[in-house]
Amino acid sequence: MSHQRQSRFIFETRRNVRTFRHQPYMNDPTLECESCRSPVAANEPFSHHWLSGEDAQHIKLDLERKLLLKQIEKECIETFMLCDESAYGRTQEFMLDAGTQAVPQLLRFLNYEANELVVTIGFYVTVLKERLYFESYSFNIKHFLDIEATVDMVFTRLVEKISSYMFLVMGLFLDSCTIKRIKITVKRLYNGQELLPLQYRIKNKGGFKANNNKKSVNLSLLNESYVNYHGIRFGKFPDSLQVNLYCFRVCASTRELFAVPYLIRSEDVKNTPTFLIQTDVAGEFRGMYEVPNIRRFLRTEPNDRIIVCRVCQAHFTNRMHYVLHKQIDCGNDVTVLQMDGESFEIYENCITLPKEFFKFAWFGIGPNY
Repeated sequence: MSHQRQSRFIFETRRNVRTFRHQPYMNDPTLECESCRSPVAANEPFSHHWLSGEDAQHIKLDLERKLLLKQIEKECIETFMLCDESAYGRTQEFMLDAGTQAVPQLLRFLNYEANELVVTIGFYVTVLKERLYFESYSFNIKHFLDIEATVDMVFTRLVEKISSYMFLVMGLFLDSCTIKRIKITVKRLYNGQELLPLQYRIKNKGGFKANNNKKSVNLSLLNESYVNYHGIRFGKFPDSLQVNLYCFRVCASTRELFAVPYLIRSEDVKNTPTFLIQTDVAGEFRGMYEVPNIRRFLRTEPNDRIIVCRVCQAHFTNRMHYVLHKQIDCGNDVTVLQMDGESFEIYENCITLPKEFFKFAWFGIGPNY
């Protein structure tokens, strides 16, 4: 397996202009991501870097979308069906659209006002007029920024299982099958606890060595001050709050997640209280997370070694991908059902999710009472 690229996120000051640059390490180490590039005056706060540019990590929810979510809650809809409405023979394109766009988009929508999602994903497979159903074991998504990577991992393992089954049982390759329907079940949980994205939970595992010399901070005042400061497009932040603040950003091009400074009051990071601004999937403020050791928190783990799963011998250069792989038990918990070729399904409580919201043919299926 080729090594995962490792990127650089830097601030560069020239002629009274401070520029944020993202340099993805690919074939050309000097390549710069234009979607992340952000110049501001050198004396402006770091938060001004994030005023413009694409917000690649949050979704926009207007009143109509929120009312649709309330309808889904009211009707206890937890099952969703994605259908390929095109002509026969585009399974690869359908699966690519589903894994990279349709399913993550739906899960981000359902994540609003929830702290955790419990999800299963199933594929309806047709091969040689035989109908099969492959379904993953339920898995948990504890932060909206984990959705894309988790869906990608589950899709990959399901496709591997389908491919293995077809070859071992039928002597056929994957391109002999057709997949035109995907079923998702989603339970929305409300635990009240805000967690970090998995990439940073892994870093935080085992805890950080905190500096007891840091001054205590009035969290209520800090939260209120941030809301007022951010709500008026970066007004005046109280001088009494000597803190450093960071926030998350997602690159619109590479989809990499990174933490960046939002407000820096002191370069003495050892003795200055430091907090991460937490938001929900719609960008609404959800509190502050204190970071005891910001240097360790920001440090990029080198991807220069290979991690091998002891159970299935799969190889990974990215620790987060390895942890996701273990969370779904190496993809072993996949249910395979053989369906009657002449059967059809009837759903009495069914709603069509508007295409102007989702761009794909989603149906919500409620319980039959």
